[in-house]
Amino acid sequence: MEKIGFIGYGAMGSMIIRKILYSGILDESNIVITTRTLSKLNQLQESHPLVEIAPDNATVARKSQKIFIFVNTGEVKGLIEEIKGYLTDKTHIIYISAGLTIENLEKVFPGKISKVIPTLTSEVKEGISLVAHNFRVDEEDARFVEEIFKAMGEVKMVEKNQFNVGTNLTSSGPAFLSAILLKFTESALKEGYFTREEVEEMVTQTMYGTLKLLQEENMSLEEVMDLVATPGGITEEGLKVLDQGLPRVFQDLFRVTLDKYEKTETKLNREFIKY
Repeated sequence: MEKIGFIGYGAMGSMIIRKILYSGILDESNIVITTRTLSKLNQLQESHPLVEIAPDNATVARKSQKIFIFVNTGEVKGLIEEIKGYLTDKTHIIYISAGLTIENLEKVFPGKISKVIPTLTSEVKEGISLVAHNFRVDEEDARFVEEIFKAMGEVKMVEKNQFNVGTNLTSSGPAFLSAILLKFTESALKEGYFTREEVEEMVTQTMYGTLKLLQEENMSLEEVMDLVATPGGITEEGLKVLDQGLPRVFQDLFRVTLDKYEKTETKLNREFIKY
């Protein structure tokens, strides 16, 4: 019986696999998985005994037509070359490496390819996974990928050239937003009125409530600011400070990260040049 294959069980890959299993969108008996250190899969096998643990990548490729690749970006090319003898025109590769373009992967595997950029917030069934398919992916294959990731949050179809900016907003977003809240917290602590635990509670609960206003009450970002910041008031003065400093911060953030994406893609272009 054809199975759904998974190669790699790192932080993001393990989260996705756990969410797939808990959602029930795939039956555990239909899953075959392997990773470099098989002992990492011991707990998974205990909780889901019908999941097949494969001894190597070739076994997964031999048994599967749909293969999810959750290894590091620099390892994808070597992995595809390793399992290439088991891939057919029916094989569908789904991968999550941000810096690896579909065009480069097509040089090694000229078949059906989907690129997905997931997000850590899928752990709590929130956030957006970015998805794009190459032209060989038919409607049924595309629907399969989208249904898998809808089981753990929202799915947004993007053009191939939108991935880098989109990744900053979704996949990298939790880290960027956490960094902002951390600096907000640390500045409050310097005033000396509250403990760290108290400040973190106030900041996180305020953020949570703000997000509920934006989503459940359909408020816009501008509406929230206008409702809190009365003309001539204290909050308005604070917003002026943010307006002076934050645009440059975020301009630099996008400049640096997009430059890193470009350098990564250029490096990978050289690695794939022989194809």
